[in-house]
Amino acid sequence: MRSAFIKRLEKFFILGSSLAVGYMAYNWYEDKQFRNNPLSLEIQERIKERQTEVLSLIYERYGVEPHIPLIVSDEFHSRLYGVTTLTERKIKIFLNKKRFKESENYMIEEVIPHEYAHAMVMLLGKIRTQDGHTSTWKQICLELDGKFCERYVDNEEIIRQKMGLQ
Repeated sequence: MRSAFIKRLEKFFILGSSLAVGYMAYNWYEDKQFRNNPLSLEIQERIKERQTEVLSLIYERYGVEPHIPLIVSDEFHSRLYGVTTLTERKIKIFLNKKRFKESENYMIEEVIPHEYAHAMVMLLGKIRTQDGHTSTWKQICLELDGKFCERYVDNEEIIRQKMGLQ
């Protein structure tokens, strides 16, 4: 006969395995829901509010009212947070939907002014490099209420935001 310890160990193992499988199923379901549905109305509203704030700053500082669409897309590489494009004399800003799952605050507070700064550099005809992260871009980004205006994503800032250490 098996000892009482072995029986308890088996029950513990079965319980732990069941919890792990349940947790994996829950995460799979949540991920599928995120991928197959638009961002929540709350996040969409926050994006619109931030966009309005940045466009107001553009008007206040530059006297222009640009009509630059802000599009949330799940069509691009997961490493990108946002991208600003200029095609056929039309500027568009794309935000990576996948990154909202990771850090919606960073996307809204930092990436939106970052990308609008790129749009303004294009609009003002001040593109000097292929990269686009020039001192002019940084100045515009700061004027549009970007806090960090770094060339690349500040992962430490994302962690600080998630931990509430701001």
